[in-house]
Amino acid sequence: MQVMVLGSGAREHAIAWKLLQSPRVQSLILVPGNAAALAQLQTQFVDKKVSAWSESLKGNEALVKLAEKTKKSGIDFIVVGPDNALADGAVDAFQKQGLKIFGPTSAAAQLETSKLFAKRIMREARVPTAEFYEASSYDATRKLLKDLNWAKKQWVIKADGLALGKGVEICETPAHAAKALERLQKISSRFVIEERLSGEESSWLAFCDGETCSLFPPARDYKTLTADPLSPNTGGMGSMAPLPGVDSSLAKKIREKVFVPTLREMKKRGTPYKGILYAGLMVKGDEFWVLEFNARFGDPEAQVLLPLMEGDLLQWCEACAETKLYELPREVPCSSQKAVYVVAAAPGYPESPKTSAPIQNIEKWLSSSHGFFAGIEKNSDGQWQTSGGRVLGSLGLGESLSEARRKAFAQLKEISFEGMQVREDVGAPWD
Repeated sequence: MQVMVLGSGAREHAIAWKLLQSPRVQSLILVPGNAAALAQLQTQFVDKKVSAWSESLKGNEALVKLAEKTKKSGIDFIVVGPDNALADGAVDAFQKQGLKIFGPTSAAAQLETSKLFAKRIMREARVPTAEFYEASSYDATRKLLKDLNWAKKQWVIKADGLALGKGVEICETPAHAAKALERLQKISSRFVIEERLSGEESSWLAFCDGETCSLFPPARDYKTLTADPLSPNTGGMGSMAPLPGVDSSLAKKIREKVFVPTLREMKKRGTPYKGILYAGLMVKGDEFWVLEFNARFGDPEAQVLLPLMEGDLLQWCEACAETKLYELPREVPCSSQKAVYVVAAAPGYPESPKTSAPIQNIEKWLSSSHGFFAGIEKNSDGQWQTSGGRVLGSLGLGESLSEARRKAFAQLKEISFEGMQVREDVGAPWD
């Protein structure tokens, strides 16, 4: 089969890497991909054809043109990585060409692209979530924030819409909230204000086919730039999986109270959800609340879950697209190993990352499975250099989280670039 992966980050690198392990995949095209990921995959999978197209994924018009080209090129199956492509109608455009594609339609992807939509779905489906208020303008939001009970509660402001993981701010005081609103209004004019919850955050991902779902083991995403929970939100500075101490009874409860009712409500509305559904949860004992939904593999959760996944990723993606998930288990089979993934980010990230810094000693990684690449390109002299906020990530696998963490950080020390930012506590609570 010829398979295509849409996206250019480390998540898409991990997806492509896992797909190429399928005996049914003979050819894989990255669109647009990144040069370092392409070089690594071509080195690792010498018996398969791995290439890239430079087409843009920005906007519906570009996606429609890409779908037409893909149809003419005889591609058998497409997997969508990034949220913006889903929001812009990638699945709709490819399905119009009669192509098989993994991911939700733009209408179903509103679970991620609109926090207001997601909250309303949760309310209708009776999915546990935080108390919340809606505000449809900057002025209305500012007034609402002033009127909230700050004496007994703290509040979270969420800009409605896609924000690359940077559209949320936890606020401890009215003054903090006013400052946060000034920043967030650049993202959206509509907001969700919800009560801040306490507990342990975890990421739950499930394959969905519109009817049923199969869960991965839970992971954790380290969202803030540093260990300080009030430091800037990022796209993710690292991840680990599986979370220790989570038993099968909690997983079953989460499936029945979060994923199943959400799928039922989406189908009822005429927008069945197919693809990966990601639920960010706050867990406290045997209670839990949904903080957010994402409509695709998390980045960096994909980079720890896919290396643990046993079996053929293509088979699971096809089952979702064809509404045949009933043929597969309700839990995604995974190895007994543990995984830790640590991101190396450019200086200035997330506000204004500085790029074009030479990357030292990356050659060893190009022929290994040490990690996945994102913001990397070659300069005119053929030197690998940084080209984005999150540059790359180191993957450690081991029989314990301690072993996995040691490997991830040891591998990361092999590579360097000026101003490299690393969150040192990734995986540390269980070290």
